[in-house]
Amino acid sequence: MKHVKILFAGLLLLGCFSLPQHAEAQRDRPRFKQNPKHQWSWFERKKYWSFGVGLNAMNYFGDITPQPDFTSLELGYTRPNISVWAMKRLYPGVSLRYHLSWGRIKGSDMGSVDPGGPRWEQNQFRYIRNLSFRSDIWEVGAVGVFDLVKNRGVFFQRPNRVIPYLTAGLTFFRHNPRAVTPDEFGGDWVSLQPLGTEGQGRDGFRSRYSRWQFALPLGVGLRYKLSQRWDIAFEVTYRYTLTDYLDDVSGRYADLGVFGDDDLARAMSDRSREGGLARLADTNPGLTYIPPLVTYVGVDGRPYTTYLGFGNADNIDNIRGNINDRDVLIVTGIHLSYIVPGQVRCPEPFKKRFRRHRL
Repeated sequence: MKHVKILFAGLLLLGCFSLPQHAEAQRDRPRFKQNPKHQWSWFERKKYWSFGVGLNAMNYFGDITPQPDFTSLELGYTRPNISVWAMKRLYPGVSLRYHLSWGRIKGSDMGSVDPGGPRWEQNQFRYIRNLSFRSDIWEVGAVGVFDLVKNRGVFFQRPNRVIPYLTAGLTFFRHNPRAVTPDEFGGDWVSLQPLGTEGQGRDGFRSRYSRWQFALPLGVGLRYKLSQRWDIAFEVTYRYTLTDYLDDVSGRYADLGVFGDDDLARAMSDRSREGGLARLADTNPGLTYIPPLVTYVGVDGRPYTTYLGFGNADNIDNIRGNINDRDVLIVTGIHLSYIVPGQVRCPEPFKKRFRRHRL
């Protein structure tokens, strides 16, 4: 719910800035209708396209991060993101941008919590859980760009100053969480979604999550005019996704018996016994409570041994992830853009002096 409140607050803020721009455009229209000679106004000659590339850093917030707070990022797992885009100027201060991007995210329980460190007491569960992943994300989307300082002139009359702006829109992306298998399975990268690591796709469980998802991006940026046709911008975008499975972690552990003969799915579901718990107990005696090993009979009639609360579906604390929060992507980077101006028409008094031309 916290993310939902942040999302709506951001949309409300965008609305406050965009309403004056819309009202101003409506106020200008009657004058253009009454004076057809003024059709050379910005409706005709001040619109333009710009094309650009973004070089970004990509992070994620979800179930495999140091703390259960959306401000908790593991900077050591920052990965690259590259985007290309085209943007159409619609009104003074309002543009629509279409983009295609690729990026990667990564997370690991073993790397995000330091045994004995300041966050150890509240996050030792993550260390014991021992999950990890990485995912390549391909995305297409459309976002509105709302300048807080409007340019009413043609493209080369852009102010020679830093222009703050806001963004909001909709994106569609494909993700594919993967992880390295245990040594007995070859230590290779494997896609997690087909395995149904929380029982998905099996009797009594929900269907497998889709690797195609939507996100609602909200961002802020600063743009600067480098030359008549070149701009550079710094932008931070917070993408609220509509999935909790960017990292293949969301709900509770499944009874290990539901995986039947799929030993790989069972191994990727509960990885606590191959983690650092045993080493931690040997090197830091008395540092923390070590959950006991328990043996239970799975739904397939076979016995399974795991740590209490990890992989034992009969235990009340058998939580694998936080199902109440959706995952979040954060993209931060530099945008470089080139303006391709539209057609410019001279007003009637100057037609004899200046012929119709393109800039």
